[in-house]
Amino acid sequence: MRARLRQLRPATHRRYTATGETPVKRAIEWVHANENPKGGIFVSSGDNVSYPEVTGYLVPTLLNINEQDLAIRLTRWLIHIQREDGSFTSADGAPHVFDTGQALRGLLAASDLMPEARDAGARAAMFLRARMPNGGLRGFEIDTVWLRRYAKSIPLSSHLYVLPPLLRAADLFHNSEWESAVKQSLAHFVRSTDSLKLNTLTHFLAYELEALIDLGESEVALPILNELRKSQANDGGVRGMPGVSWVCTPGLAQLAVCWYKTGQREPADSAVNWLERHQTQSGGFRGSYGEDASYFPAVEISWAAKFYLDATLLRNSIRENPESL
Repeated sequence: MRARLRQLRPATHRRYTATGETPVKRAIEWVHANENPKGGIFVSSGDNVSYPEVTGYLVPTLLNINEQDLAIRLTRWLIHIQREDGSFTSADGAPHVFDTGQALRGLLAASDLMPEARDAGARAAMFLRARMPNGGLRGFEIDTVWLRRYAKSIPLSSHLYVLPPLLRAADLFHNSEWESAVKQSLAHFVRSTDSLKLNTLTHFLAYELEALIDLGESEVALPILNELRKSQANDGGVRGMPGVSWVCTPGLAQLAVCWYKTGQREPADSAVNWLERHQTQSGGFRGSYGEDASYFPAVEISWAAKFYLDATLLRNSIRENPESL
């Protein structure tokens, strides 16, 4: 969950040209090229720090594209860096609920392959449940470090994206108390007047939308998705936020995921086509494109590649099984 809306320095290393014959294969090459030899996935082409959040939610993506060896390596790194209390830190070293939730996605996805991932996942889930006071009635108790650094630019409701992996953990570990906390927290976020704001950067807004869809609340997400569809340009792009002309790349990829999941193939295909036209020679994607773009415009960011791959997985699944719509 990177809050900075501008990149302070250009890419300084890992200059790389992908050779894959398709955009998807080039994106996969980019992910491999941005694996830290010490473990994890780099934040971006201009930052040589590994990112637990992205590393975590890349694991299920990699398993879905038959990149099992890389997924296992990343999972081992997650297990190695997990804190004693079960939490995971952000790229800047502070433990957060959101980052722990995304690491949990990876641990659960790999749990059938690695028993130790199952154990680590249980510890991460326990950490998250401990941050849900009163059974989740008020969502998550967010640490002061996150609030100080990110609250002005990231809505608290983006923590909806922590609930699907926690619900999966509740099912995996047969823990009805965790399931109840997820349901209470979901109701809290749905009621909150701070949720689903159209003036939110599409990257953060789409976290909320996809979480709602995955939690069976598509009807809550659809009005926002429909409004964003109305704003989609003829070339497939969607403005990063109101009042700008530039496109937030991961946000557009996430919207494509949401549109595919709700049966809206046309805007989703158009968004993926936009992404593929803007893919760099390395196979990656800069954070934003367009006039006065301010969301990591100078570097290729790891979460853009992740969500692009998720979108193409859904696109290809629909092409192979059109009746799924």
